[in-house]
Amino acid sequence: MIHRSSPTGSVPPDPVGIAVAEFVGDLLSLATIKLRYRPIGWEPTPEELPPSGPDPVASESRQILDGWVTTLIVDFEHRIPNSVAVAQSELGQTLRSLPAAALVAAHQFQSITRTASNVLSPALKRALRDTVVVEFLGQHPIWHESGCDPRTLIAETLEYLIELSGTRVEAQHLTHGVVITDALQNDPRITVQYPSGLRDAKRSPLLFDGQRSVLVVDQAGRARTELQRHRLEQLLPNAPLSHEAARFVDSGSLVALATQQMGGIGFFLRTDRSIWTFVDGRPLVIRRGERWKAFPIWLTQGLQEAVGAGTAVDLVVQAALIVSTQDKGAIFGIMGSLDGLDTAVATKDRYDLRNESDPTAMNAETRLHHLIDAAEPDPETLARLGTLDGATLVDCNGSLLAYGAILTTMDSQHEGARTAAAKTLSLLALAVLKVSQDGEITVFRDGRVIATLL
Repeated sequence: MIHRSSPTGSVPPDPVGIAVAEFVGDLLSLATIKLRYRPIGWEPTPEELPPSGPDPVASESRQILDGWVTTLIVDFEHRIPNSVAVAQSELGQTLRSLPAAALVAAHQFQSITRTASNVLSPALKRALRDTVVVEFLGQHPIWHESGCDPRTLIAETLEYLIELSGTRVEAQHLTHGVVITDALQNDPRITVQYPSGLRDAKRSPLLFDGQRSVLVVDQAGRARTELQRHRLEQLLPNAPLSHEAARFVDSGSLVALATQQMGGIGFFLRTDRSIWTFVDGRPLVIRRGERWKAFPIWLTQGLQEAVGAGTAVDLVVQAALIVSTQDKGAIFGIMGSLDGLDTAVATKDRYDLRNESDPTAMNAETRLHHLIDAAEPDPETLARLGTLDGATLVDCNGSLLAYGAILTTMDSQHEGARTAAAKTLSLLALAVLKVSQDGEITVFRDGRVIATLL
């Protein structure tokens, strides 16, 4: 919900401002978004001054509407721990620029709505969201030293990736990886503008698929060379693809490594048609199904504060992220105690009780528990188990309690079975992460949704 206010008591009609504020709120899970309108020339009396308090995470003011100054405020207001808000603000240190980017985009669209109705069409809202992201990425600190304005190049790159996302070759969706950086100082032998110079080359997305090879583009928009996964040392000495990064190669870990070592900003189009952006080696924002989400870099820290000591949070978060890249679903639960587990989970699904069964009368499912190597599960093992039907449960120390656990759920008439199961489990668990087949990660606690991520 967007909070709108004005010292005069009435707020002006502002469909574009509301649309960008709603988008910022959707982009940043758990954020509180406020729009404040001040008449130009208005000077408050001492009684009209707002009460003092802590500064918001980010805010920006700009004249958007005739006769008004609009202020867009992003804050968390104790909805999450302060340290989590700080971690969220580490989105490449660009969160502070998000309100400014949103208002710049709003200003560009105001001229359109002045001659139209006060209702934005879905097409306009979609274009507005993409424009906010272009401004957001274009104001990142990585561009400050170069003195260039990358917004046109970023906009054209996103348009090209969106175009490719609707293209299939041999019945397969395309992938594509590109990094825009100023790391290459020498002038190119020939000039190939990106992406216009490659649009007619049908092989280009196949050659630079973002998994085996990434295209390197300079900040002038010139395609320079490729960075091959098996020959990283040619451009990135002493920068091997780590085991952790290799787990996410299908989600752009090669692009991430390139941005970590060469600077700049990276884009990766996945087979599921989502577009991932990377800065400083980590995801920044992700476009999936015409929606944008900021990557939840604060998720581990936020859950750790909720769950307490133990290694389970990092294990479960990594497993959930792996599953989210595989077009599969899962439910992961972190249990604080075993109270209620006996009635919620069948004994045959309890991995922790595998040694308590009589070998001569052992259930067939229980025999499987003795065959899998999950005494000390790693993220890959947990992700593999998590994609089975049912829930995967661990204790606070990351020890596996159950997998493939079919739960007795609350009424699921108005929601999917996986959502109902996650909600029910969250009444017993400290935290539950549900991964949808479209890659979306939802966090549940105490029977309710805490955050929807990616």
